[in-house]
Amino acid sequence: MTFDDHTNRNLLRLEGHLRFYKTTTLILLVLVVLLAAILIIGGRRKFARGIRIDGELICLVKDQRAAERVHEKLLANGRGELPGEASLEQQWEVVALPVDDSEVLSVSEAVERLTPRVTVLVAAYTIQVDGKPTVNLPSEDFASRVLDALKHSYLQEDEKLVEPQTFLQEVTIAPVRAEASTVVTDIATAREQLSRPTTEAKTYTVKPGDYPESIAAHHGMTQTEFYELNPETRGNVIHPGDVVKVAAAVSGITVKTVKEVTRTEEVPPEVERPYSASVPKGQTEVAMEGEPGERLVVEHHTYHNDKLVGKKEVDSRITKAPSPRRVLVGTGDAPPEGGDTEE
Repeated sequence: MTFDDHTNRNLLRLEGHLRFYKTTTLILLVLVVLLAAILIIGGRRKFARGIRIDGELICLVKDQRAAERVHEKLLANGRGELPGEASLEQQWEVVALPVDDSEVLSVSEAVERLTPRVTVLVAAYTIQVDGKPTVNLPSEDFASRVLDALKHSYLQEDEKLVEPQTFLQEVTIAPVRAEASTVVTDIATAREQLSRPTTEAKTYTVKPGDYPESIAAHHGMTQTEFYELNPETRGNVIHPGDVVKVAAAVSGITVKTVKEVTRTEEVPPEVERPYSASVPKGQTEVAMEGEPGERLVVEHHTYHNDKLVGKKEVDSRITKAPSPRRVLVGTGDAPPEGGDTEE
């Protein structure tokens, strides 16, 4: 191989390399232009944040911060002044979505649209009666004060308790997640709800041939219990079509209260009947009227709510002795007929 042949071959190899680099450079330039175009076009496309409730897209807001503010306002509005931690009952989801002409709402507009679609739950406490929840309250301490108020409602200021008041049912306070709108923040309102009957009084419409004894027997009551439920029927005739009670309403919570009751009762004077010759035989004469005395009686009264269910006398003593009534029984001779009588 001559020197010229070797030189030509090197030149051809060099030209091949140059063509390869030119082609590669051209391809790279085209790719850069395409990428720049994609970035420019993509940069012009708008993205927003979509808020989904239980998987359903409800509205769009500007960005993630706007979505967070919507969430915060929904919780704050739903919780109000309640102290418990708040959350949404529904599943909350925020996703990035491209938008063209879609409606993007302001924070206040999004809150207005979402409010009827969500339920705000708060940490609260419920009073359970025999395991069943009754009323939701903002805190454990508040629930305790409601129960104390319920007990005190059956005790007057000047009345004396024999023993601490108790409940006939099992009453407990338990934590719960509750709808904010169901939480009661007024003690009087909560106490009233606990006092309401859990079952209404059961009634019966009188039929021809019915009478109190037969109605009572048919419904498993004594005649006395029937008249206690229907005092207006005692001594009166019942007629077909009349409505009578055959079962009393059952209260939500029954408070047992045992009170000490002190009363004064009159003690009648004893009657002394001495014999007297100054009074004609067979006749009597009141020599001294006498005066009644007084007895102090102490009783324990048991109430279920405001219904008296039992009495027990625990003490009795005379505080004022009676003076006897003196009646003379005659043993003397009768005065002569038509004669003078001694005054």
